[in-house]
Amino acid sequence: MQSVAQDADDDIKTVFGKDTEIKGFASFDTKLTDFNEEKALFLGGHGGVILNKHIILGIGGYGMTTRNDFNGIIPGRKLDLYSGYGGLVFGYIIAPKEVIHITLPLLLGAGGIEVVDHHVANTIDDRGATVERSVYFVAEPSLQIEVNVTRFFRFAIGGGYRFVQGTDLKNNQVEDKDLTSWTANISFKLGKF
Repeated sequence: MQSVAQDADDDIKTVFGKDTEIKGFASFDTKLTDFNEEKALFLGGHGGVILNKHIILGIGGYGMTTRNDFNGIIPGRKLDLYSGYGGLVFGYIIAPKEVIHITLPLLLGAGGIEVVDHHVANTIDDRGATVERSVYFVAEPSLQIEVNVTRFFRFAIGGGYRFVQGTDLKNNQVEDKDLTSWTANISFKLGKF
């Protein structure tokens, strides 16, 4: 009898044990930020699973929806910047059963950026000609105040900081520091919480 009780006490505790609660969710997100010294709006989302009501594991992606004009290598001609990024999302929810609580998501991934000249016709999509493009690493920690509206819907508002590393747009003098910035975000989350 004592041997059986001792065996139960010696069980290794794991994230994916028999008592692990796994719930799924999807979040539609809006992010306002500075991007190459101009305001930019990114739309996208993230989704995944929530383990034991606290741990978030998932994926996410965002695309810039606003025009970002700047003076590039061609004197007197405005060029446009387009960008998007995505990756793995990790996070932690503090006091998830409370009506108002805190969520700490972190996105780690990669992005792409493109410089486009609209003065040059592109017969494929009439978007202009790509002058230069690059990929970059992105890390974006955030803090959100989240409200449990219903059992299946949550609303969150918060902020974060987007770290960008590895941008290679030397011809147009766009650097990592031009893409690294604070973000303000709003999220609408649907799922089984």
